[in-house]
Amino acid sequence: MSAPYRTTLPAALTACTLLAGCMQQPPDDPAPAPQAQEAAPAVAPPAAAALPAARSEDPALAAHMQTPEFRREYRTKQEQLQVESEVQETAPWLGSTGLSDAQERAVPRYVRMELGQSLGSADPVRAEDLQYIGQFAELDGTVYYWRIPEKAHAHGDTHGGAAYVYVRKDASGVFYTDWGNRTPPG
Repeated sequence: MSAPYRTTLPAALTACTLLAGCMQQPPDDPAPAPQAQEAAPAVAPPAAAALPAARSEDPALAAHMQTPEFRREYRTKQEQLQVESEVQETAPWLGSTGLSDAQERAVPRYVRMELGQSLGSADPVRAEDLQYIGQFAELDGTVYYWRIPEKAHAHGDTHGGAAYVYVRKDASGVFYTDWGNRTPPG
């Protein structure tokens, strides 16, 4: 009875690590105590938490994600996204796609995030730059398409030809947002 437990425990720990890695945000940096920072030795993380989140994940990347620098960068990006979510962009297609206002307004923010841009970047992709193509019933659900402007190529889009951002609603009603060279039918 103890042999199967030993063989399944590592698999369970790996599954828990994968789930925790996908669902949790990096913790906030604790405020360092002036004297305790020099006197207290570093505490080693539990063995299961020290494992990379997935077999193919780079251990150096996993270690970097635990550093204070990464946490600061992550918090800065989250703050930037929060500020941008409060900006009310305008575009002719807003309010006409059949998606909710929040879903529509998330599309240009998603494109900027994927391209490493913000509204403060030089010539960022804005809602008014996206061309709404329409919604189409496809095999994997209803798909809403926007053409990404050519200026996105200067910001990191490496797809050949036209690039599109799309929101897909699957049969169970779950929405997915992605971008690339998937093109509208027709």
